[in-house]
Amino acid sequence: MDMDLKRKKGIIVGGGPVNYRLLSNELKAGYDLLVAADGGGKPLYDLGYIPQVLLGDFDSLAPVYKELLTNQGAEMVSYQKEKDWTDLELSIELLIDKGINDILVFGGIGGRLDHTLANLSLLYRAKVAGVDVAMIGIAQMVIFLSPKEQIILSPFAGGHFSLVPLFEVVEGVKIKGAKFPLENATIEFGSTLGIHNEFLETAVEISFQTGYLYLILEGIQQWNGKQDIFQRLPV
Repeated sequence: MDMDLKRKKGIIVGGGPVNYRLLSNELKAGYDLLVAADGGGKPLYDLGYIPQVLLGDFDSLAPVYKELLTNQGAEMVSYQKEKDWTDLELSIELLIDKGINDILVFGGIGGRLDHTLANLSLLYRAKVAGVDVAMIGIAQMVIFLSPKEQIILSPFAGGHFSLVPLFEVVEGVKIKGAKFPLENATIEFGSTLGIHNEFLETAVEISFQTGYLYLILEGIQQWNGKQDIFQRLPV
């Protein structure tokens, strides 16, 4: 995964399915702020990491983990179970308030469908606030892109990717270096034009002019981690 060294990196671990290998890699690579959203405290503790902040209503984290984490320095931010926001939304807002502008979320997709869809909608809210959020599941990664952004993907065995528009339409879509290239294409909401593209042997370049896109990378459990899986280019 690629992070601009001039930006501040935050990691959030939620209570959904966690890719322990990729999470461990990102923790070892370093971060500016680490937050456990409720049940996300368990995988962090199991990997030997104490988050700076432990946040949630604590309906999914065993009390023994809450005690272990807070006794070792985690700041607990507690909410009532009956609240208007999910633990992940509150965690993202906390990182934004603290000046973090690159966020990786583990344990936010791949569990309950309602939570997954709601969590994906948070990527748009963060993007319009100037914050990049990528969500990593067991086998997939979701990156949210705004107009005129350009991104480069590194090919890896067993991987493929899809482009899914948010809202009505995305225009000027260009895909270079993949099995199914596009040039100045239009993808409408509800269209499957951008679904399941495949890597060749070269890097894939993706750009577009208008609209918002979910870039979904599948098969990341096969990624060997030897190179950045994606790189954002300056707009």
